Amino acid sequence: MRNFLGNSPISLLLSGQFEAFFLTVLYLLPALVIALSFHEAAHAWAANKMGDPTAKNLGRLTLDPTKHFHLWGIIAFLFIGFGWGKPVPTNPRNYINYKKGNVFVALAGVTTNLILSFIFYFIFFLLYYAFGVYNTIILTIISYIIYMNIFLCFFNLIPIPPLDGHHLVKGFIARKSPRFYMAYERYGFFVLLILLFMTDYIQIGLSYVASWVLTLYSLFFGLFI
Repeated sequence: MRNFLGNSPISLLLSGQFEAFFLTVLYLLPALVIALSFHEAAHAWAANKMGDPTAKNLGRLTLDPTKHFHLWGIIAFLFIGFGWGKPVPTNPRNYINYKKGNVFVALAGVTTNLILSFIFYFIFFLLYYAFGVYNTIILTIISYIIYMNIFLCFFNLIPIPPLDGHHLVKGFIARKSPRFYMAYERYGFFVLLILLFMTDYIQIGLSYVASWVLTLYSLFFGLFI
């Protein structure tokens, strides 16, 4: 994901727009902290609910961002527009129901991000329309949080390992074609790396999806104006 409300941080830095660079980073950080912390904590909570306490025992059932952030992942996000957090460790063998557990844990993160985007859109709606708050900094930060959560939700639904979407289809693929699944899981990460060289296209696709989500939010809250 790149900076979805303007130029990427690295392009601003390379063009000598240092003030704009630091402002963009300051706007991005709250969105990144909220979206990533809730996403990973949701995975840990869901795994624990399904009978696997691995993440909980390792201190990952928390909203503390320091438990979920990967230093190089954050630096990469801020400078090249794509980053990552620490994967939540799980042991599916502990799940009460293996198939349901995999799906539930995979959906927990993306569902949480979608819910957060809705909540912060509601906050934006209240501030702007109900209370007449036109502070650019506040509204921009909230906008970043909304977009970040939508992007993180739908990006993770791409069915490629190690993204969450792959857990939603791996049962079907493994059952239909075990050999293909083994190759799919083994080389999925390399496919993901190839996609990273197509970030502009991913950005366009995610922006299109986000516009539809925001349109639905707007239509819903527009009923109350």
